[in-house]
Amino acid sequence: MLDSARYDWCHDDCFFLDRPTFFFCVQAENQILIGSHKADWKWQYDSSRMLGLGAKQVSVRYDDQSIWIVRTDGKDMHLGRDYSQDIFTDPECTAEIHRRWLKELEPIKRPDAVPPEAVLIPHRQSRRPTPYFWITCKFDAQSLWDVCDTWDEKGRPFTQLEGIDSSTHRAVLQKNLIVDPLTTKVYYEIHLQNGRVLRDWAKARVNGKATPDSPLPQPPISSDSRKPQ
Repeated sequence: MLDSARYDWCHDDCFFLDRPTFFFCVQAENQILIGSHKADWKWQYDSSRMLGLGAKQVSVRYDDQSIWIVRTDGKDMHLGRDYSQDIFTDPECTAEIHRRWLKELEPIKRPDAVPPEAVLIPHRQSRRPTPYFWITCKFDAQSLWDVCDTWDEKGRPFTQLEGIDSSTHRAVLQKNLIVDPLTTKVYYEIHLQNGRVLRDWAKARVNGKATPDSPLPQPPISSDSRKPQ
């Protein structure tokens, strides 16, 4: 098992009617499989025991519609194949979900206002402020940060990130600014194909302005194209 997560559409506000869904991501025969299982009623086996088993070996069988995982009591737990929610922390699981979402988005037309180099980032359909968005990132040599502009599904600009590599507090040079649509989830945390992650350089912002205690970005390292350790 690679990862597991609990999803509750009403955020635990439904009281006695609350019944969350458990998502599981497993690797089997060089495939990433993702399925879900509704939380069991109190008189049944508690499937939440299977959460948190990431990076542990589990017995799995599957077909095109279902996955069966052997529970902690030795019996099968049935999962329906389900790629509707991106709630995992493991990047391989996120990538598998995004791969399927991008396939579903292939028929959409890029709005005229969106530049051809912009990368399409999928969200689940109910995601706000937009179910998917396009993004470009460019290195700004004067400011020493990477400017990432985004457009919503109708081609309207809606955010701009002044980003730096979150692990080094340095901008990433243009040659390495290749956005990864398989692992980028949100417009304020941009994952690159070399493994770097861009986040806002400012420690905090007030009315869009960086607070005075925000450390300025450091000059980029020209030879740094490797993945972070």
